[in-house]
Amino acid sequence: MKKTVLLLLAMLMVLSVAARGVKKINVVFIGNSITYGAEINHLTEAPPVRVAEMLRSKGYEVEYSNCGVSGSTTVDWLPERNSRIFSRMVSEADRLATKQGLLIFTMMLGTNDSAIDCCNGSPVDPIDYAANVKKIVDFLLDRYPGARVIVNYPIWYSPHTYNGARYLHQGLDRLQTYLPRIDAMCKDYAKERPQRVFQGSRKTFSYFKDRTDLFVAEPSALGQGLKFYLHPNPEGAIRLARFWTESIEKVVRR
Repeated sequence: MKKTVLLLLAMLMVLSVAARGVKKINVVFIGNSITYGAEINHLTEAPPVRVAEMLRSKGYEVEYSNCGVSGSTTVDWLPERNSRIFSRMVSEADRLATKQGLLIFTMMLGTNDSAIDCCNGSPVDPIDYAANVKKIVDFLLDRYPGARVIVNYPIWYSPHTYNGARYLHQGLDRLQTYLPRIDAMCKDYAKERPQRVFQGSRKTFSYFKDRTDLFVAEPSALGQGLKFYLHPNPEGAIRLARFWTESIEKVVRR
């Protein structure tokens, strides 16, 4: 009798796993210092690490590559430039593309593009920002025919953000002009290349707005004891990862 009960329990566990439909996912994360995990332990606390943990806790098999690079803009990721940043991402994507499972790219760029003076190409005009993102996405769609691409909103940063590079009010205002460009682009892709490009959560910018408790407090170059908030702290990375995880799950279920 005892053996029969144990056998039945084992069968129920197998059926339960089958019902959940365990899936294999390979994820490439494209982004800047926020994706990389600057100011926190990028090996254990970065958003991509947390996303993988969350997906695995839900029964998915996950391999991923965190290709986030501090200071990078959409200009650095342009295919025609073939920068070290871009070529490394392609190398990682090629590797994951050979593995079983769905290949997903999740991208969050724009923070450094918006700065008054920061990095390569900044400040980037909203029209140019959208054109750059589209070039990157088109390359991914053409090179990896079975892949899906998620375009995420960049998140809020404080108007005192000045760490040698100037972001400030002007940069924050510019950053917000990128959001409707992402909306429009994803709507176009839904018509032109359905089920290939998806928009991430539209709540992330507003969710992080003025939530200084979710950021690392860093001394502003403006002085006077001012702090700026640009990089999520460990808890902020978890919150951001939850949004990204939800977006990935929606894509997998389609």
